[in-house]
Amino acid sequence: MRRTIEVGLLLSTDGTYKRMGQNALAGAEHALAEINRNAGYDFQLRATHINPQGFLHKYGEGSVQLMDAGIRHIFGTTTSASRKEIIPDLEQNASLLWYACPYEGFESSENVLYLGGCPNQTLIPLLRYALNTFGKRALLVGSNYIWGWESNRIAREILEAAHGEVLGEKYVHLGSTHFSELIKSLISDRPSFILNNLVGESSYAFLHQLDAACQAVDLNLPVLSCNLTEAELAEVGDIHSLRLLSCGPFFEDVDRGFSQQQRRQHGLHRCSHYYTGMYVAVHLFARALSQCGSDDPDAICDYLHTHPQDSVLGTLSISARNNHSSLPCHIAELHDGRFVVLHSEAQPLQADPYLTATDLSEFHSLRASAPVPRLRIVK
Repeated sequence: MRRTIEVGLLLSTDGTYKRMGQNALAGAEHALAEINRNAGYDFQLRATHINPQGFLHKYGEGSVQLMDAGIRHIFGTTTSASRKEIIPDLEQNASLLWYACPYEGFESSENVLYLGGCPNQTLIPLLRYALNTFGKRALLVGSNYIWGWESNRIAREILEAAHGEVLGEKYVHLGSTHFSELIKSLISDRPSFILNNLVGESSYAFLHQLDAACQAVDLNLPVLSCNLTEAELAEVGDIHSLRLLSCGPFFEDVDRGFSQQQRRQHGLHRCSHYYTGMYVAVHLFARALSQCGSDDPDAICDYLHTHPQDSVLGTLSISARNNHSSLPCHIAELHDGRFVVLHSEAQPLQADPYLTATDLSEFHSLRASAPVPRLRIVK
């Protein structure tokens, strides 16, 4: 008789960024089903899902509830705010969070495995592509928390290195959908591109309103993101006057065979990098558990640090120094309801969460002339 190992799923399937959470949950549940059907494992995984509904305090309450029940491995959280909310409890309870969403970097916890990509694996390649393709006048917009702040700070640093121009840096609360003044201003300024670090409902509303405004003045405007995926395309809907580009470790266009296989086995679900990140995380846990014989978080991490793992994302190496995974990097553009890959990095990128090994001097080659000194004003 196989033993049962309890795990926790902490993902918001309601609230302002529910589409991301729903897709990540599908990835986790599909991996669980495959693992429990696998006769080669001497265990089965039984999951308890808690839905914080996008409320920050409910993540803390949910993580404590799971750990009080003896669960030592939690898969989930979506935003950086929700991840940071539970790290102290993870550390106090010697538990491990499997985090599979892109984030802004500048963090390393022994109690978190980072599987979703940090800026040198996502944002920096995307900005390199944009500066070479679209120009150097950018508007930065983001949700008003650490994801938006830090992503835009890095973008500003890169634009300044390239002698580019930041036309504005704007922030709105999670869930805010009012963008008329911002859109009026950017239509007038006509940036080369917009970096969109909005999350969930705010992002969809911004894209709808901006697309209508651009259509009215016959403007075709590139909008870049590191967190817009197939999971959200139903909410984005038809876009006519924007070029929507995104960067991440997986798009369905990268491996259509995997996406088709998942639909045959599990039904109609989009295989975004939220889906594949969580799917891979659960499978990595099962493999490590099989080898270690115990779900002790330290033993699980030690195994993964020394044993690169093959996955739908390629061969992943998790660093013992910072608990981040190497990841592929793809840049894709939305065409006719699906993301089409425009560029892929030649090999997986090792994570550099503090940007201590990332040489930003390459952006100096994009300089055309000396910048005009200006006071930075954030409105």
